[in-house]
Amino acid sequence: MKNKWLVFYVCTSLLTGNSFAQSVLKGKVVDDLYDRVVMGANVKNLSDNKISQADMGGNYKINAKPGDKIAFSSIGYLPDTIVVTSHMLAGTYDIALNRNVIELEEVAVGELNAYQVDSISRIEEFGDVLNKPRNKLVGGKGNTPTDGVGVAFSPLSHFSKEEKNRRRFIKRFDEQEKEYYIDYKFPYTYVSKITGLTGDSLRTFMFKYRPSYEFCRQNAREGMLVYINDSYRDYMDRKTPGSEKQNKTKKVGN
Repeated sequence: MKNKWLVFYVCTSLLTGNSFAQSVLKGKVVDDLYDRVVMGANVKNLSDNKISQADMGGNYKINAKPGDKIAFSSIGYLPDTIVVTSHMLAGTYDIALNRNVIELEEVAVGELNAYQVDSISRIEEFGDVLNKPRNKLVGGKGNTPTDGVGVAFSPLSHFSKEEKNRRRFIKRFDEQEKEYYIDYKFPYTYVSKITGLTGDSLRTFMFKYRPSYEFCRQNAREGMLVYINDSYRDYMDRKTPGSEKQNKTKKVGN
């Protein structure tokens, strides 16, 4: 009887030990300043040299155990490293990365500014997904051998889970690139220098007066400076008790 209990104890210990060794650290990688996830962030377990990657929603997971060092990195962000604890493994652990701040000034690297260098690096990093030929429907206009295309793709592959995920990734990637460009033209540090705002006041201003992508594309440094100054005056007018603008809503950057 004792032997049976001993075998049971040993088996239980082994199972527990294996499941503990195979624990998974998971959570979301987010931007520390902006209300946004960090898509495709690299996640590396420095203790066993295993690598993972966050998905397009910022969700990550990687095998880890207490004491392991996990490094998080993404183009345009400062890397961060954590030491895993049992508490982190018990639930989810979100990590916030700080932006590698780009000033509005055109700091050139060769003939490219810092934003362009980062953007090119992001495109290269996800090139296997972004550059893969997109499947088209059989019989679609301009997509049959008689139309001169030469190859007709199956709708089965067009609507496959992998293909739909790829299209969602590309759409999300394009949207995120636009947000990065706005961040570049309307950065926290530069706006703070111009307005003198800090802390919660700065965050509120950045949210309420965040310009559109189209506006940023149409305006160079001088135009952005005028926009920030005009927006700051509007912001202060609304804070002034009794101001006519206090309860009105401003349309941002259009």
